[in-house]
Amino acid sequence: MKLKDILSGNFPAAKRYKAGYEQMPEYLQDPYLGLSTSNIGKVSKGLLETKVGEKGFDPRFDPRAKEQLKLQNLKTIVDTTGVNKNIPTISLANFEGRPFITSMSDRTAAGGKLLGVNDVMFNRPVDYFGGQDFMFQFPYAWSSGQQPTKAIIDQARLMKQITGQDPLYIPHRMAPTGGDFSPSTGETMLNYADAAMGKSDAKNLDKVISKLIPNWSGINNPESINQFRAAPDTVRKKLKSIMNTDFRDRGGLGIGEARLAIADPKQINAPDAGIMNIGQIFADKPMVMSSGHPAYPRAVQGEGLGRVDKELKIFELLPQVVKDRKMIDPKNPSPQDMRALQMKPYAGILTPELLKILGYWYKYSGLNASAIFWLKFFASHSFTDDSVTVSIFDIMQNVSWSDNASNIFFDILMSVFTYGFID
Repeated sequence: MKLKDILSGNFPAAKRYKAGYEQMPEYLQDPYLGLSTSNIGKVSKGLLETKVGEKGFDPRFDPRAKEQLKLQNLKTIVDTTGVNKNIPTISLANFEGRPFITSMSDRTAAGGKLLGVNDVMFNRPVDYFGGQDFMFQFPYAWSSGQQPTKAIIDQARLMKQITGQDPLYIPHRMAPTGGDFSPSTGETMLNYADAAMGKSDAKNLDKVISKLIPNWSGINNPESINQFRAAPDTVRKKLKSIMNTDFRDRGGLGIGEARLAIADPKQINAPDAGIMNIGQIFADKPMVMSSGHPAYPRAVQGEGLGRVDKELKIFELLPQVVKDRKMIDPKNPSPQDMRALQMKPYAGILTPELLKILGYWYKYSGLNASAIFWLKFFASHSFTDDSVTVSIFDIMQNVSWSDNASNIFFDILMSVFTYGFID
């Protein structure tokens, strides 16, 4: 099925939905039915068409010059049914004294299904498993292989023994290629080939794959996805490389396009080592032996709590690691620093001193809730005195709060109104 058929509503299911929609009372008709940039005859609630690369993306999804243009024009059709959209924003300041565990996370999306790329609609969807948002789509804090999962649980139990509290789980972001271990990248390439490739090229591709995966059922057979998932990572990696180099211009999809198509839109241009979500590990509970994730079979029991309220790098939460590695700037880790962080889970405690360094100074300011609200609002502004731009945020972090906090607060507000805001 082609995208033009979807957009025109020219397929049986769409016609049935359209007929039902037209019989609904007007007050029940959703004005947002259909794709975000298309109408589809108001028949496809939950489908989202996105020009993924339009707002910018990390060029490392595929650094090849010719592929960059393809990424800029990439469109995805996603069924967002079942995606958890009620994720609260929470502050690390709410968790003073709590221990935390961190380990790496790829940028793949969680929740929903990829139905098509560009003008090609798949014959079978690609499930989004995640990724950072795994904790909001599954009833667990995290999933991984046997050894990484055991390491996280062991670390969590140690931190609970020390602090008496279940630790938070705060994953940090990998590079754009970090999602290649997940089968979703290869599945996207296979499903695209199944829907778009001519018979001759499809036959040649099947012939190549059958040399890597015994008893290969063929790209047109749904069983091929299970065979691909069951293959060792080395085989999946080689197969993706072959499809990328030998078949992407023969009706196939390049690996960069596949990476971007399964990526979480919130993270396509986000920095490495950044944190986004906060979960909680139930340290006393055993490992889950079947997580539901095709790439990461084990799971850590726990739950997702929310999205962190400010942009931070994980090294900012690990001052001892920064000191031990003699890092110059925790906000700009080197590739070597990133690699070291990916070798095992790390742990820490959200002490008052750390929270102040992270910018949550207002929690300890002695100000009332109303004053804190306005200070947080004004913290994003600056004022000028004799052509010198001063950040209110910087002032408030260096104020001696042993003075009368209220007087300081109003003095700063008077300065703001006297000198005026600048962008």
